[in-house]
Amino acid sequence: MANNLVGKTLGNRYVIEEMLGQGGMSAVYKASDPNLKRVVAVKIIHPHLSTDPDFVKRFEEEAAAVAQLRHPGIIQVHDFNRDDDVYYMVLEFVPGETIQDHLKRLNDSGRKLSPTKAMEYMASACDAVDYAHQRGMIHRDIKPANLMLNTLGQVILMDFGIAKIVGSQRHTATGAVVGTAMYMSPEQIKGEQPDRRTDIYSLGVTLYEMVSGKPPFEADSAMTLMMMHINDPVPNPKKLNPDVPDSLVAIINKALAKDPADRYQTAAQMAAALRNALAGRAAGPVPSARSTMVEETPTLMKSGKATT
Repeated sequence: MANNLVGKTLGNRYVIEEMLGQGGMSAVYKASDPNLKRVVAVKIIHPHLSTDPDFVKRFEEEAAAVAQLRHPGIIQVHDFNRDDDVYYMVLEFVPGETIQDHLKRLNDSGRKLSPTKAMEYMASACDAVDYAHQRGMIHRDIKPANLMLNTLGQVILMDFGIAKIVGSQRHTATGAVVGTAMYMSPEQIKGEQPDRRTDIYSLGVTLYEMVSGKPPFEADSAMTLMMMHINDPVPNPKKLNPDVPDSLVAIINKALAKDPADRYQTAAQMAAALRNALAGRAAGPVPSARSTMVEETPTLMKSGKATT
């Protein structure tokens, strides 16, 4: 998707003003809605994805379901439609920056997000995820690039439904595999049916990155990265940030258990554990030997970039 949409009107209503960002699956534009006199964000699914014969059905069903979500921690879907072969969603416009950009800004200045702030942000994200889970919605693609930090310091979860809408095509888009694989659960990698515990694993990966400055596993190839999620023990985040308390290490450890049965079974449980840790109460023992933290192996750590 190129900048040639800027200045055009979509669906005889939304005037495209500027591109905000793009990835392997979609592009996001800032637009104006003259009918309601408000600024909106328009997410446009890349046209090549519409070649999937099941795409239209998935788009209509999933977009309608996502539009029913009403939670302060989930970006609101105002509208969804198509204009010729362009499928798009109209979303609440949230000024601010993604957690991904926020972490990069901190890293570039030699700083890290404080464990306390990371736990506050993640507890809020867990609240939003739990709300959606209770309504039968699994995100499937939680990562720092999909968590928005608004100008008030509130966390807003984006892109509910996008992963399911684009289906298997998401793995063929340039750059999408490695970026997504950094946050994928072992069961997703194995092709098993995702459930709410899949999102909890991705929340755990995101939390690890929030406190350490980088995800637990990085590699040059998506295949290597996927095998690390399946087989490798999780590096100890305290090696990258000694300020991470043991209670938070235990929470990360439990969320990143290889077996879904060993994780938090609901996002509400993870939120409660985070708030207990924030209040100075014990988060409980590390769940199992199979997910014991180990020191990082420097030779395994390569640069990686998440892609929306």
